Amino acid sequence: MITVRSIMQTDVVTIRPEASVRQLARLLADEEISGVPVVDGNCDLVGVVSSTDVVRLAAEEADVHMASFSLRPETSIPDPEVDEEPEPDPYGFFLPEDSPLGSGGLLSGLDESELDARTVADIMTPVTYSVEADATAMELAEFLVRGRIHRAVVVEEGCLRGIVTSGDILRAVADGRLS
Repeated sequence: MITVRSIMQTDVVTIRPEASVRQLARLLADEEISGVPVVDGNCDLVGVVSSTDVVRLAAEEADVHMASFSLRPETSIPDPEVDEEPEPDPYGFFLPEDSPLGSGGLLSGLDESELDARTVADIMTPVTYSVEADATAMELAEFLVRGRIHRAVVVEEGCLRGIVTSGDILRAVADGRLS
């Protein structure tokens, strides 16, 4: 049986609670990840923060209400080999260029000082979702679904040992390690 230990990432990128939201956004972009554990000066785990938290802050600061945006399929995926009207994008992956959620939208409307004045501690989730390294991949999947979360930290003897994400489970499935 596949365990969390066998699929977790042990080279964990972390951030400090006093880091600015701009530093967080830069870290997430540079590392091409969507969230990180937050650790204090003693390397004790104090929370988790994600790109969703940054977007939520941007929405609040820009006085934008996410519910007011329609993410219904309004655009389509063009196929250059087919000479017909493309089908609407049923999943809403491709936003119109003028969408407030697209590039140049939500975050670009924030002043630099707004991203620098707020800290990770201001937007992080202080409750950390941890799993045991010896939990099975199925237990992990159930935990993530039940918690409606995408990542959980792995803590052993009070120390951060790793992080495991829904993507790690998908990789294990794609690699044939889970069936």
